[in-house]
Amino acid sequence: MTKSNELSKIIEELRDNPPKIIGGYKKQGWATKVLDKISNDAITVEEDRTVTAMAIIKSKDNSFYPAFLHLDQQKGGQILGVYFIAEKEEQFDLFPFEVAREFLNKPEEDLLPLQYRTLEKIEGDQYQKNWPDFS
Repeated sequence: MTKSNELSKIIEELRDNPPKIIGGYKKQGWATKVLDKISNDAITVEEDRTVTAMAIIKSKDNSFYPAFLHLDQQKGGQILGVYFIAEKEEQFDLFPFEVAREFLNKPEEDLLPLQYRTLEKIEGDQYQKNWPDFS
């Protein structure tokens, strides 16, 4: 099964019980407050030397979303994945952007292009040139 088919299948399964993606805030501070509730470190170096980082995503319409970014430090901080957060009972679930965008209730022209800012500066990240501003 191709990745596209897998994503389509996941999206179809979620349509009956759609995730409540957190975000769409007018101020980035609200997105930061959500991340403060999550016990993960702001930056985690994985076994394969990639990095998972807490971040704030800024959409084209200037709304903000808490998220996790998966970055490849071997390639100067290239983004491997963007994961939006959904609330589910007493926990948070992560959804890849390709899935989450289906449940954001926002036209794509208001959403893209996305900008991001990690909560902490990541050494060697060549893509996030303006930190702590959005890149």
